[in-house]
Amino acid sequence: LAKKRDSTVSRCRVYLIEFWVEWARRTRDRAVDQERREHATRTMATNEGKKNVEMTTTTTGKGSIVDATNIVSNRSLGSLASVGDMFGQQKQKLTGSAVFAIFVGAIAGLLFGFDQNVFNLIFDETAFRATMGMPPAVEQCGPAAGTEPLWVSNRIALIQALYPIGCAAASPFAGTMNDRFGRYKTLWVGMVIFFLGASLQTAANDWPMLMAGRVIAGMSVGILSSVVPVYIGELAPAHLRGGLGSLFQVGITFGAVFATVWCMILQSTIHGVNYVWRLETGMQLVIGLVMAVSMLFIPESPRFLAKNGQNEKARNVLRKLRGDAGEEVTEAEMKEIEVEVAMESKMTARVLDLFSKEVRFATMVALTIPIMQQFTGINVLMGFSATIFNSMCLDGNTVTLVQNIVNLIATCTVVLYFSDRVGRKSMLVLTSAFIFVIWVIGCSLLWTLEITKNVAYGIAVLNAIYVATFALAWGPNGWVIPNEVLPLRLRGLGCGFATFNNWIFNFIVSYTAPIAQNRIGFAGNMMIYAVLMLLSCPLLFFLMPETKGVPLEEMEEKFNVPLKTYVKNNATDLRRRRAPEAEEPEQPAV
Repeated sequence: LAKKRDSTVSRCRVYLIEFWVEWARRTRDRAVDQERREHATRTMATNEGKKNVEMTTTTTGKGSIVDATNIVSNRSLGSLASVGDMFGQQKQKLTGSAVFAIFVGAIAGLLFGFDQNVFNLIFDETAFRATMGMPPAVEQCGPAAGTEPLWVSNRIALIQALYPIGCAAASPFAGTMNDRFGRYKTLWVGMVIFFLGASLQTAANDWPMLMAGRVIAGMSVGILSSVVPVYIGELAPAHLRGGLGSLFQVGITFGAVFATVWCMILQSTIHGVNYVWRLETGMQLVIGLVMAVSMLFIPESPRFLAKNGQNEKARNVLRKLRGDAGEEVTEAEMKEIEVEVAMESKMTARVLDLFSKEVRFATMVALTIPIMQQFTGINVLMGFSATIFNSMCLDGNTVTLVQNIVNLIATCTVVLYFSDRVGRKSMLVLTSAFIFVIWVIGCSLLWTLEITKNVAYGIAVLNAIYVATFALAWGPNGWVIPNEVLPLRLRGLGCGFATFNNWIFNFIVSYTAPIAQNRIGFAGNMMIYAVLMLLSCPLLFFLMPETKGVPLEEMEEKFNVPLKTYVKNNATDLRRRRAPEAEEPEQPAV
């Protein structure tokens, strides 16, 4: 029996060794095949682009020769390169048609901000709670005040948290719709779904109906938040693309301010009726109607038209958007679009490609940055600040208004100054550390001092500083970085997963906030996020490279290295990148 057992064990060992050898061989062969396919795809795309697209040269004002192939090459190598940079001072003007179309797209951001924040000021209204089958809000404040029943906290949490669940459910399909049906039609799909969700919220007679409205409205925002930034970016002139592309984020913050002001006006002027909360939520239908009517007069994206073979129509739309100024730049931009469309038609992407050796670290960064954005805890305050500060004996509505105004101002500051001047990584590390300090101070005050009005005002000031700090770095970069780190062929797929992560963890933060407030208090909840921000500092320092101003090819090289080299490079990455020094002119011979 012993000999038989030893023989069996030996055979098992042989089988296991053979299995691992075969597995290693197949893994190596797959990697080699994948590398060959990628090389062949890049070669075919380049050759096809040069063969199918007429490469006419254009003489610039400085006498140099530029063609569309060179423009595409420069754009693929530089994250901020654009056709306008190739033509000196020949800048395209921002025409009325472009301004109107971009403004209409930005209204979608206003809808998002309004719908996400309007219930912040509605939760404590007696008529709303009666309609939803909940008892009136606790009127006492301070340490002696009671707490909501746990089932009420759970219901309030779901009202706010099911909204991002709807966003998460729709976001994976938004990219496919955007590419298949076009930007314009996808905007209309998002608007139709929005009207259904907003109508259900406004007319809700019970909690389940309101929940359905929140999920459906969230689905519409999941679609709009995917298509609008793309639409604005493709309509904006090249040299204004970065700033105008941020208008969607500005629209979100303005929508939050507008929701706060609108609710405060209605609550202070209309008394003795039980439908005030319906007027507050119903305003989103008015905003949506303005956007829908305006959409009747905006064009399809020239890029999508070119992608569908309608090159002449795309050229006419582009000329209308750009005007007569800088015609040479506009023509070069059209050539650029044609080449990029030809090249992208040859690119394929699979989910498994996101985890290949070449891009696995880029995927890690793209998928974790949106999660860490939510771990700032920002949606605790954005969703429930009125209730939180009411419990501290302050006017929660006023504190919320100040908070949202600070958020708007800080966001505009980022758009106008910080977006392309300050490194992403350095700002994220610094703001994470600062958020930790802010809430250590705030939570220490709440834990050690009696919560008087002076203490509450101090917490409100710290909250305003916290919101501004978030807006300077985590607000925009949570969306920008996934687009920067992923290669073009995987960008759409990877950003879809990144957006999904953002919404899912938005749900987690929003859902747990009222329950945590009930169980461990506001200070305990925010201390959790303070600790997470402290932990994020070394993770960002060692596991994320600086991405600002890094060319795409160099970006891929940053990630395609062994783990030890990757960490070592990142640890020294905060050194300022020096611009190449200009060569000294030759001195004439004497």
